[in-house]
Amino acid sequence: MRAAQGWRLRAGHVPGHRAFRVVLLQLSVFAAAWLVLGDVDASSRVPAVWPAVGLIAGFHLTSSRVWRPRLLAAGFAVMVVAYLLRGYPLAIATGFSASSVVAAHVVRQLLIRSSGRAALLDKGDVSTMIGSTAMGAAVAGLGYGAVCAVTGTGNPLLGALAAFGSHTASLMVLLPLFLRTPRFQPLAGQRERLVQSVILLATTVVVFVVADAPPIIFVVMPMFAWLAFRGTLREATLLLTAVGVIGSGLTAAHLGPIWDIRARYDLSPELAAGVLQLFLIDSGLILLPLAVMATQQRMSAASAARERETRERLVAQATGTAVVTTDRDGRVVLFNPGAETMLGRRPEAVVGSLLDAYLSPDELRRHASDLSAEPTFAGICRASVGLGDTHRLWSFRRSDGEERSVRMTLSAIPDEDGGVSGFLATAEDVTEREAAHEALMMSLQHEREAAERLRETDRVKADFLATVSHELRTPITNIIGYTEVLDDGVAGELTTRQHDIIGRVERNSRRLLLLVEDLLTLSQIESSDLQLKLVPTDLRRTVSGALESLAPVLASRSLEISTVVPEGPLVSHVDPVQLERALLNLLTNAVKFTPDGGSIEVRLAHTTSGSEIVVHDTGMGIPEAEHGQLFRRFFRSSTVTEQAIQGTGLGLSIVHAIVAQHQGDIEVASAQGRGSTFTVRLPHVVGEQA
Repeated sequence: MRAAQGWRLRAGHVPGHRAFRVVLLQLSVFAAAWLVLGDVDASSRVPAVWPAVGLIAGFHLTSSRVWRPRLLAAGFAVMVVAYLLRGYPLAIATGFSASSVVAAHVVRQLLIRSSGRAALLDKGDVSTMIGSTAMGAAVAGLGYGAVCAVTGTGNPLLGALAAFGSHTASLMVLLPLFLRTPRFQPLAGQRERLVQSVILLATTVVVFVVADAPPIIFVVMPMFAWLAFRGTLREATLLLTAVGVIGSGLTAAHLGPIWDIRARYDLSPELAAGVLQLFLIDSGLILLPLAVMATQQRMSAASAARERETRERLVAQATGTAVVTTDRDGRVVLFNPGAETMLGRRPEAVVGSLLDAYLSPDELRRHASDLSAEPTFAGICRASVGLGDTHRLWSFRRSDGEERSVRMTLSAIPDEDGGVSGFLATAEDVTEREAAHEALMMSLQHEREAAERLRETDRVKADFLATVSHELRTPITNIIGYTEVLDDGVAGELTTRQHDIIGRVERNSRRLLLLVEDLLTLSQIESSDLQLKLVPTDLRRTVSGALESLAPVLASRSLEISTVVPEGPLVSHVDPVQLERALLNLLTNAVKFTPDGGSIEVRLAHTTSGSEIVVHDTGMGIPEAEHGQLFRRFFRSSTVTEQAIQGTGLGLSIVHAIVAQHQGDIEVASAQGRGSTFTVRLPHVVGEQA
C-alpha cells in the first residue's frame, strides 16, 4: 500500500534514512513516554495522556513492509525501558507496552484495509481514520485493563477507560501528521494564517495557565473551525498537535484548570485525566471533518469554475458552430460568436429576446406540425426532446436576407430539481452541403433514368434480335432444303453451271443460318434464358461433331487439319449442343483467319482439375494490345478490319459465355502474324470409362 506522501518525501527510501527513522522513533517514543510517566498519579499507574502510541502508529503506517516489524519491536523496547526507568514492574511495563504496540498495528491494518490508502482526502477517509482510531484504542484499553486485573494494579475498569481515552487522544492528534492530505490554495493569506495561529496558541496558553474552571478550555475549539475553513488541512493538524502539547505540558506542570480537578471534584485519577483527553478528542473531531469537507468544497468549486471557464472558452472559440441557449420560454440567454457569424446578428441584439423572432413562421409551423407541438421555438424544443427527435434541418434568414440551411441539435438544460430550465441548440451551417447533396441526388436520379432507358433499349434490342432470328430461321431453313432438292435433281437434271450456283446458294444460306443461330444464342445469354442441359458427354464426340459441321467449309479450303484426342473416352458433365457450338465458333474463326497452306490443330486432354480443349492455328494472329477486348460483343480485330474479312464479331463473345456457363475459363495466346491458340478449361470431369 502507498504510505503517506508527505512523510515519505521527508523520510526517503535509502537505507540510511530507514536507520534514521528507527533512531528517531526510539528517541521520540522514549521522550514521550518518559515525560508522561513522570506525572502519572501513583494510585493509578495508568498514563493520563499517552502520545507515544500515536508516534508508533504513524511510523508504522508510513514504513515499508520490511521495516514495519523492526519499528514495532524498537517502539516496544523503548516503551518497556521507559516504564522500567520510571519504576514500573517488568510485568506491567511489558503488558502496557505490548498493548500500545498492538493497538498501533491494529490501527494501521484497519486504516489500510478499509480505504486502501493512508490519507485524509475526503469524508470517507476521515470516517475511516476515526473508526480505526477507536478500534485501536479499544484494543489498548482491553490490554491495559487485563494487565491491571492480572497484576492487581488499580481498578481494571477505570484503567481500561483511561487507556482508551489516552490512546484515542494520542492517535487523534498525532496520526493526521502522517497521513496524505489534499494540496490546495488556502482562502486566507500567509499573514492572516500566521496571526490566527499565534492567537490560537496564545489563547491555549492563557486558558491552561490562568483559568481555573475546566470547561473554559473548550473556548479554544471555535478557533479550529476558522482553521478548517480559512487555512490548510496540514497546517490545522500541526496546530492541533501544538495545542495538545501545550495543554498536556502545562497540565503536567501543575498549571491550568485540569491539574487539580481530582481534588476539587473528588474524582479518581483516571477520570480526572479524561477531561484533557476529551478536550483533545473533541478538538480533533471538530477540526478534521470540517477541514476535509471545506477543502473538498473549495476543490469542487475550483474544478467547477475551471470547467465553466473551459466550457465558456470552447463555446466562444467555436466559431464554426452556432451555440444558442434559451430559457424555458425560448428567450435567448447565450449567443456565441459562431451563431453571430452564421446568422449575421449581434449578441446584444438577440440576447433577452425570443428566438422565434429570428425564425421563419413557416419553419416554426413546419417543425411544429411534424412534432405535434405548438408553433414556438420553446414548444418545438420540448416536443423534440420528449420524442427523441433532436436532429433537424432548419432554414434561417440572415440579417442581410440570405437564406441559410443549418443542421440543428436540440437538448434540454436540467435544473436542480430535475426539471427543465432551458434549452441548448447547436447548429452547423450545411447550406453548401445540402445544395451539393441535392445536386447529387438529381444527378443520381438522371443516371437512374438513363440506366432505365438503356435497359429498356437493351430489352427492345434483345426482343428485336430474338424476333428477327426466329422469323429468319424458318425461310433460311426452307431455302437450304430446296437447294438440296434442286441439287439432287428432283426438279430435273442440272447443268454443271447450275450445280455450282446451287452450291453457292446453299453455302451462303448455311452461313446466314449460323449467323441467325448466333443471334439467338446471344439473345438467350443476355436475357439469362440460356439454360444448359448437363449430361455425361464424351468430349471426343464433341470435337468430332464440330469438325463434321465444318466439313462443307473445309471442302473449299487448302488447310491441314489435325486432332489429338485420348484413346479412350473423356467424359464430363456438359451441354453437348452448346459446347459443340462454342468449339465450332473457335474452329470457324481459325479457318476464316488462316490463309490456305496453313494448319489447324485441335487437342483434347485430361487435366488434374478437369479437361482441356485447345484450338491452335497458324493464321494472321491478333495484336496483344487487343486481347482484353476479344470477348466483347461485335469486336473485330484491327487486322481483320484492314483485310476486309467478313464477320459479325459475335463468335468469341458467345464462346466466352458458354464456357462461363460451364464454370470454366478460356484464355488466348496470340501475336500478329504468329497465329493464335485458344485454350478452354472445363471443370468437373465425371470420370474416364474403359
